Amino acid sequence: MRITFSSYMSIPPAWKSVILIVIFFILLYKYLTRNHSYWKARGVPFEPPKFLAGSLWEVFCGRQHIGKHLGYLYGKYNKAPYFGIYVMGKPYLVLRNPEIIKSITIRDFPNFDDRTFACDKNADPMSGNSLFVLKNPEWKNIRNKLTPIFTSGKLKLMLYIMKKTGVEVEKYLEKYDSQVIEIKEVSSKYMTDLVASCFFGFDTNSFKDQDSEFRLVSRRMFEFDIFNSISLFSYFFVPKMVSWFKLKLLDTNFLKDVFYTTLRNRASTNQKRNDFVDLLLQLKENFNENNNGIHFDTNCMVSQAITFFIAGFETTSNAIAFALYELCLRPDCQEKLRREIGESLPNDVEITFESIQIMKYLDMVLSETLRRYPFGPFLNRECKEDYVIKETGLVIEKGTPILIPIDGIHNDPEYYSDPEKFDPERFSDGIKYKSQSCQYLPFGSGPRNCIGDRFGLICAKVGIIYILRKFRVERCETTPDPVVLDPKSPFMMPLGGLKHDSQESLNHAII
Repeated sequence: MRITFSSYMSIPPAWKSVILIVIFFILLYKYLTRNHSYWKARGVPFEPPKFLAGSLWEVFCGRQHIGKHLGYLYGKYNKAPYFGIYVMGKPYLVLRNPEIIKSITIRDFPNFDDRTFACDKNADPMSGNSLFVLKNPEWKNIRNKLTPIFTSGKLKLMLYIMKKTGVEVEKYLEKYDSQVIEIKEVSSKYMTDLVASCFFGFDTNSFKDQDSEFRLVSRRMFEFDIFNSISLFSYFFVPKMVSWFKLKLLDTNFLKDVFYTTLRNRASTNQKRNDFVDLLLQLKENFNENNNGIHFDTNCMVSQAITFFIAGFETTSNAIAFALYELCLRPDCQEKLRREIGESLPNDVEITFESIQIMKYLDMVLSETLRRYPFGPFLNRECKEDYVIKETGLVIEKGTPILIPIDGIHNDPEYYSDPEKFDPERFSDGIKYKSQSCQYLPFGSGPRNCIGDRFGLICAKVGIIYILRKFRVERCETTPDPVVLDPKSPFMMPLGGLKHDSQESLNHAII
C-alpha cells in the first residue's frame, strides 16, 4: 500500500498527531540505540543495553548502587581483560586487567589525562574551575601550583586545628555516655569543623551548635533527591545535558560567600593562621599569569577552596565512620588498635605528627577500610587519540570513555583472599605494591590521583585516635550488618547512617 501526500492530508487531525508522535519516538529510539552494536562489532564482551538506561538498568531503577553494579559486572566478565557497557546510548570501555589500567593511568597518561566529566564554566563557574574537572593543559598548570600546599611541612602547621577539633569530639562523646549515637554524624561534624577551619578560616562549632549553618549546608550537599541525582549523573555521564540545561554540580553559594568574607577579613587584619586560606593567597600572589594564558584569579581560588572542602569533608568522614563501624564488628582488631594508641600516647601525651606516623596498625586499619569502602566507586578517563591496547590489539577510538571499577578490583579474590572480610593484616607490608600494581585505588592512579590524600589520611587518623584512646566502639541493636549503600548517591555512602552505643572508656566505653 502506498501512502500519498493527499491521502495523508485526508487523515483526521487527531490521527495525524498520533502518527507524528509514533514517528518521533521511532526516530528517538533509533538515535539512542544507534551505537548498540559497537562492542559486538569489535569482539568485546558487553552487557546488553536497555534503551535509555543502557547497561545500568538496576542503577536507573534505584535497586543497586552504581559501584556495586559495576562490581557485579566486573565479576560477571571475569574471563576478560575488559568489557563494554552502554550509558545513554554511548559505549564505555570498563577495564579489569591491572596492567592495562596501569598503562592508561600511568605509562600512557598523556593520552588519557582528562576525566569524562562535564567542565562548563558557563553552566557552573565554581565546578568548572575545580581541579577535579579541569581539562589539560589548565589542569596540569593549576595542579602543579597546588601540590606544594599538601606537603608534610604544611600539614604539620595545621595539626593544631585537627587536635583542637579532636578535643571537641571527646567532649561531645562524654555527654552521650552509654547512649546510641550515629557515628557517621559524629565523623561528619568533626570533618565539617576541621575543614571549615582549614579551608575557610571559620570556627563552626558543629558539636556545640546543632544548627550550625556550615553543618546544615554540608549535610544538604550530600542528600540526594531525584533532581540532584540526575544533575550529578549528567556531570559524570551526559556532559551535554550540563551545558544544555545549565545544571549546577552542587549549590555552593553559601561556601562562596563565606570564602569571600574570609578574604576580606584577612586583607583588613593581616591575620595569619597557617591554614589553606593563607597558602592559597600566597599562591595567587606568586602565580605566573603568563603560563599558557592560564590565570589563577579569585574565582579560581574560591573554586579550589570549595572543592577541597567538599572532597575533604565527606570522603574523610566516610572513612572514619566505616573504620569505626568495622572495628565494632571486629573487637579483636579494635583492641589491637587501642593498645597501639595507648603505647604511642601514654598518660594522655600530646599527639604529634611524628607519633601519628609510627602507628602502623592504625595505617593498616585505614588502608583496609578504604579497600572495603572506597568513596569513589570508579575512575573515569577519556581517550584523546586512537590507542592500541598492546596486550590484545584492541583499538580504543578517540573520544571513548574509560571506566575503572574500583569496588570490583578491591573485592577480587585474585588480589584479596576472602575479600568480604575486614582484615587489616592484608596491609602489614603497606600499600606500596598493591598501589603500584593498580590493585588498590582508593585515591586513584597516576598523575591525576587525589591531590589531598595525605591531608585526608592525617585528618582521619587524628579523629580515630581522639575517639579510641578514651572510648570503645560496640554494636547496638540498630547497627546494620551488612552495610547498605545509598543507591541514589554516586558515592559509597551508607543508607540510614551507622548507629552504635556510646560509653566512656577510661571508665570503659562503647560507641
